[in-house]
Amino acid sequence: MDVTTDAKGGFDLSRLVEFGKSIYSLVIVLVLWELVGQFELIHYYFLPPLSDIIIRFVELTLSGDMLYNAYLTLYRALVGLAIASVLGVIVGVLSARNDLVDWFFDPIIKIGYPVPIISLIPVFMLWFGIGDLSKIIMVAVGTFWPVAVNARDSTQQVQQNLVWAAQMMGTSDRRLLRRVVLPAALPGIITGFQIAMPLSLIITFVFEMVAGGGGLGALEIQGVRSFQSAQVYAAIIAVMFIGIGLDRGLRLIRSRLLHWT
Repeated sequence: MDVTTDAKGGFDLSRLVEFGKSIYSLVIVLVLWELVGQFELIHYYFLPPLSDIIIRFVELTLSGDMLYNAYLTLYRALVGLAIASVLGVIVGVLSARNDLVDWFFDPIIKIGYPVPIISLIPVFMLWFGIGDLSKIIMVAVGTFWPVAVNARDSTQQVQQNLVWAAQMMGTSDRRLLRRVVLPAALPGIITGFQIAMPLSLIITFVFEMVAGGGGLGALEIQGVRSFQSAQVYAAIIAVMFIGIGLDRGLRLIRSRLLHWT
């Protein structure tokens, strides 16, 4: 149903007003941006008009450069995130359910979680080069921690009464984990994914800026080096769209999986 029509197909002014209220601040910022650029209140190199950025964005998209580099960034971020999600959930759940696993991984998580992963870019470049492999591994390492910590904490917070009730009914440990523990811990696990997803884009983007090898980060730095500031902002807008799209997609998945919450 369109935002401007009601259930009977008529014009719904109230919904249009609500939609306007939700985006009015963004519209004001964009209009001011365009005016500042057009009147050259800030030098063009530092802040080109929004219209020029949109034109450059369309040019890069039609030429295929934007789509190809967006694909590289998205591929590296999602593959690394997928690896981190699988390993993080396994380690987190096992740490919460098994004292020996927790004894081994707890010090590693406590030390590794606070480390700014961006500071390790030179190390990953030395070990794995500047291709896809190094970027994917770094994303996996950087996003592993929030996934593992949230999976462990949410599993530990599962109500013990649920576990005891299932055990009294003769549920095996494997079925207990699959039927009781994981569904109860799922909201916290998905929260870990939501934290890790933008982090995966940040790590990929910064690594591409430093090491090159294609991607939106490399496209942005190419714009800086060639004094094409509109291209710099176009790359930022592209990664912003990707981030918003992934966030909305994960929110939709969450609402479908956790429809009872």
